[in-house]
Amino acid sequence: MAAQAAGLVNLLSGNAAKAAVAQGVSHDLYRVDDPELIMAAAREIMKEDWVGVLITIDETGMPRARPVGVNDPTDDWSLWMSTRRGSRKTKQIMANPRAALHFGLDDIANGTKNAYYASFTGHASVHTDAPSIAAHGPPEHYRSQWPNYPDDLALIRFLPQTLEVMGKGIKPSQQHWQPQAVHFGNN
Repeated sequence: MAAQAAGLVNLLSGNAAKAAVAQGVSHDLYRVDDPELIMAAAREIMKEDWVGVLITIDETGMPRARPVGVNDPTDDWSLWMSTRRGSRKTKQIMANPRAALHFGLDDIANGTKNAYYASFTGHASVHTDAPSIAAHGPPEHYRSQWPNYPDDLALIRFLPQTLEVMGKGIKPSQQHWQPQAVHFGNN
């Protein structure tokens, strides 16, 4: 378990990606058959499961995961989430912007027949400015429930670098179950 946590920390910190790029194998990590189909499957997954799991890195270097409601992706695939100012996730993002966002369904009841996931890695940022809140803030029916809206609202913008998808017609490699992925090229 400790090795898995260390691997996730390396992935989120960028160490594994930097090492892979340095060795010239970054594209060997992912299989891509059709980027448009992969992104369409991800959109379908997020429509069905708009509550994702946001993973940030805390002050001790440990990954922290929590469910978050996520808006539909924008044209550049930015994913916006609402939270309270001063939350742990906002503090963690401001200290280390590397993050992951995961959506999934295990479908155990049907023997995983309809299981799927979309998993993003990238960078997150915290926004409290009025234009961002107006454009990407919560819908009106949530605003009335928000404590001290908009003064206690912070938005998280997640800008993906990679997207891995399995399910919804996107199949992994048969030999290693390697997922298909899209590289967005966002830094």
